[in-house]
Formats: sequence, C-alpha cells, structure tokens
Amino acid sequence: MPLAIRPVVSAPLAACCTVLSIFGVIILATFGALYARRAEALVGSIHDTNDPDYTSKICYTAAFVYACFIGFCGLQLTVHQRYPRGVQL
Repeated sequence: MPLAIRPVVSAPLAACCTVLSIFGVIILATFGALYARRAEALVGSIHDTNDPDYTSKICYTAAFVYACFIGFCGLQLTVHQRYPRGVQL
C-alpha cells in the first residue's frame, strides 16, 4: 500500500528553507571548528567565552538541527515534484 504523503509547506518556502539551512550548516560548522581550535580572533579577548569547547559543541548541535531542516525541506521539495499541480494544500 503506497503512502499518501501530502506537502506540509509550499514549494517556494521549502526551497528557501533548504537554501538558508545549507548556509546555516556551513557557517555554524565553521564557527564550531574555529572554537574547537581556539582561534585567537574568537577566544582571545577577556569578553569572549570562557569555555570554547562548550561553545563549539553548541555550534555543532545547532548545525545538526539545520541539517535536519535540510532533510525535511528537501523531502518537501520532492513531495511537491511528485504531487499534481493545482491541488490545494
């Protein structure tokens, strides 16, 4: 029995979410790597974070959340391609 999956969000919204999530993963993973390596520009001041390892872990966790959004919105784009046009959501 085939699954009757209907789209949850519109196609333009899913595309926008996918693109922004890709940028989010790239940026947050980069910041996580820089904090893990204790980059001087990020941890060199007295006003910066006291625990760069914890900060890098948070950045990686946020990047994982954005990766989940990539998966969800990417699947929504696939559902929109398979669903006939003109059907109300």
